[in-house]
Amino acid sequence: MKKFIFAVIILLSLFSCSSKGGSEQNGNFLSTTSSISVPQARMEESTASDYVSDSSEKTAERKLIVSVDIRVNSKDVEKSYKAIEEKLKEYNGYFDNVESSKNRYYLTIRIPKENLYAFIDFIEQNEKVENKNINTQDVTETYYDTENRIKNREVLLEKLRNYLREAKNIDEILKVEDRINTLTYEIETMKGNLKNLQSSVDYSRLTLNISNPEAIKSSTNIYNKYLNLISFLKAFFSGILFFLVGFIAAAIPIVLILALFYYICFGKIGLIKKLYNKIK
Repeated sequence: MKKFIFAVIILLSLFSCSSKGGSEQNGNFLSTTSSISVPQARMEESTASDYVSDSSEKTAERKLIVSVDIRVNSKDVEKSYKAIEEKLKEYNGYFDNVESSKNRYYLTIRIPKENLYAFIDFIEQNEKVENKNINTQDVTETYYDTENRIKNREVLLEKLRNYLREAKNIDEILKVEDRINTLTYEIETMKGNLKNLQSSVDYSRLTLNISNPEAIKSSTNIYNKYLNLISFLKAFFSGILFFLVGFIAAAIPIVLILALFYYICFGKIGLIKKLYNKIK
């Protein structure tokens, strides 16, 4: 009987300790869950944003930005411009910028990447290409890294919003709302950057310089002749003016001397006149 009572006491003690331990563990879990801090959220975000799955890298489409620079010589730049304009419409491209002067066009063109090389072939077949440069920039890693960061931030944003609905501490509510605003701004900025990056990938950039060197050279020669004529006339009239100024400067003393001589000899003093009268 004593052994039975002793065994019951031991069992009750063990059950009491087990219940107490379970309560403490549940309490600690609830306490930990209800006290999620913003720094922890940031740590989760940082860990998530740095993770990129190998499978997505293997199946990812390459993102390439292609930029082309072409310079052509044309005997009729207006005709060349019109032909390029019509072909560009056919290939669903557009002019991003157009600068023109006499016998010259400088065009900045955006054209779908799938039509770029066909458009280049058209230019080479119809114009005299003096120079061509093609530059390709691989932005695959940047693109998918930005895309992945957006997804991770959106997941974290949703977690913070869910936590905000259950938060009761005013200080924590303010901190979480501030973090939500920051995340929202970051997501919108990244989406804008991703959109611009995708646009640069989808539409290649082509700068086209169309000029008529012969006409430009002829215009330059005429202009140079005009400048030479102006310089000659300027030098000619400057020489005449310089001569007149020098002549006047040299003539004034002579005129004064002659006037004085006349005054003394034939003027009021009239020395020669008086001498002549005496001789006469």
